[in-house]
Amino acid sequence: MNKKLLIGMFALGFAVTSSLYAVRANASVEKQINQNLNSLAEQLQTEVTNKTELAMSSNPYDYIKNSEEYANIVNLGTDAVPILEKKIDESEGSGLFDYIFSVAIEEITKVNLKEEESTAWDTGDKFSEKWKAKLKTLPEEVEKIANSELTEDEKITSLKKLGLPAVPFIIDQLEAGKTELFPAVQSLVPDSQTKSLKMTDIVQWAKENKDKFDDLKEYVLSKK
Repeated sequence: MNKKLLIGMFALGFAVTSSLYAVRANASVEKQINQNLNSLAEQLQTEVTNKTELAMSSNPYDYIKNSEEYANIVNLGTDAVPILEKKIDESEGSGLFDYIFSVAIEEITKVNLKEEESTAWDTGDKFSEKWKAKLKTLPEEVEKIANSELTEDEKITSLKKLGLPAVPFIIDQLEAGKTELFPAVQSLVPDSQTKSLKMTDIVQWAKENKDKFDDLKEYVLSKK
């Protein structure tokens, strides 16, 4: 068999296998989200039926306080973010669960849109609008900060505010030699390995770990 054809078939097979794996992984995450949402919805319905103090609350955060189901969703990590965003966009109106999805996205990604007046939100629909706009400019924002005249501490603080979605693009900067930005990654990524790295090992760490953030990077770039 022609060598180029064989290599091409292997590459195609690998791509298809990877794609199918991603689909199965997303389906598994969505299933877990739905299971926890159904359980949470049942609990809230019970609260309403029993006319409890919680049922009378107008504060969405009261409904997820100490909620195991909400915590389970957050613990799914960044794989849950595109699914939660999709649920917000596909829902009719903008109710309590859209708000809960929005809060979960912020907690997972370590982003606080309400911190800035220009990105503040008060409904799920408004969150989705601000979120997409934030991600659209995020790669350029990382590059702008990395190449700015800010002090190292100011750069780290600014990058940390961009949250986990910024990590793949910070890693690009690390590979380019801007190792002084690594503390931002250490703060955002829950990986004990990053805590003990020597400065001389940072570029190597970036090369070895960048693939772990490919899905997150692809998600951010899909907003362009």
